[in-house]
Amino acid sequence: MDGNPSDLTLLLASAQQEIDGLRDDPRMSSLEAGSRGVALRSHVLDLIGAVEYRVAQSPTPSSPEPERRAFARSMRQSILVLRGAHAALPWLEATRRPTLNLGSLYLTEDCARSLVGNDVDLVVVPDPEFMYSTTSWMFSAVVISTPGFVAATTRRPIVLNYPLSDSDRLLLHPIFAHELGHAAVDEHRLVADVEAALDNDPSFVAAFGKAVTDMEALWTAASPTQIAGTVRASLRQWIEELLCDHLAVEALGPAFLWAFSSFVMPLSYGVPAQSHPPNTLRTRLLITHLTERGWRAYLDRAAPNIMSWLDGIAADAASPIAMPYSFLRDQLLAYGQVLRDTALSRAGAHAMSPAEAEVGANEAADLLAETILPNGTHGPLDGRSILLGGWQHAFVEHGDHPGGIVAATRDRQIQELVGKAIEMSVVEQTWTEEA
Repeated sequence: MDGNPSDLTLLLASAQQEIDGLRDDPRMSSLEAGSRGVALRSHVLDLIGAVEYRVAQSPTPSSPEPERRAFARSMRQSILVLRGAHAALPWLEATRRPTLNLGSLYLTEDCARSLVGNDVDLVVVPDPEFMYSTTSWMFSAVVISTPGFVAATTRRPIVLNYPLSDSDRLLLHPIFAHELGHAAVDEHRLVADVEAALDNDPSFVAAFGKAVTDMEALWTAASPTQIAGTVRASLRQWIEELLCDHLAVEALGPAFLWAFSSFVMPLSYGVPAQSHPPNTLRTRLLITHLTERGWRAYLDRAAPNIMSWLDGIAADAASPIAMPYSFLRDQLLAYGQVLRDTALSRAGAHAMSPAEAEVGANEAADLLAETILPNGTHGPLDGRSILLGGWQHAFVEHGDHPGGIVAATRDRQIQELVGKAIEMSVVEQTWTEEA
């Protein structure tokens, strides 16, 4: 029986085995204060501490059955999360031997501080799956649900995964800014802010009610409450993905649009999903955002044919799609300004300025044309401008067309120069600030 003395003996032994395996692993050895991975290691230790705190509350064999069964459920949750925590061991190892281009790592850490906050611990690791993803506070399910246990970790650990083949493909790394957006959305409750703005508008409330009514004829087995819950869940997921796009634009400007187009558009065109809006809608909102922020003239000068292609994709956002996705699309187009304002407010002074960035991007592109390290001739250029200049030069080298945007991400020489220039720029700026 669940929670009987034999079951509890098994669970306690299993939990201790997982704890010992984690604690004794050499990859859990101490890290220097302030180095990458410190908060992640501390978070794992908090998990171990929370489970040990639970173990100390173990009932006796004579305890009431409900108490023993509740404890057994608690331990099974603990063991499941402890086993998952073994994934953190190679993550910690990666902090000691990073495989990501150092310039890209510096730029990504700057994005993390800008979008999420200064108190973050960013760990960037290769993933066997050909996908970018992020996870944060990964073991909190046990830590925060252990009454009486006080966690030591206050600094947010963030793990970014990237395809191993992309470790030096810097032109694709603006996707990291989107992934960091998920941590920013969670940390600052941005979806709730957008949702509140929509729910305070009678027009949206009326449209939402009509969508639920219309769906009753399609989802005949579901109640209006169930339909409303399903549509609301998708709305929140779409808002989060779009907010992440907009945050990436504020952090890195057009470089994100081009990286997004190269990596994401080959995977899907205008197909909506419960968790993700169609890429046609994402493209349309990205272009609208960049245009509103003053980037359109630069986009048309740097890659006019690519922008014409992307404008066509954006126009297809209006193509027919099934309910409830058409409702979600129409409402998020109508309230796109709320998304843009939320992202700009979050980025604040860290938002990329088109006027300043274009000057630096032009200089970086000119230096790359001469195969010169593009870190500036009269002082260090901003890393984001160097990245933008890398894209700008890549279009000259590989063509202003959809094939060129893909070929650009395969040009190792351009990306090596861009990465080294960002690295040297950060080092020089740090020396200047500390002088």
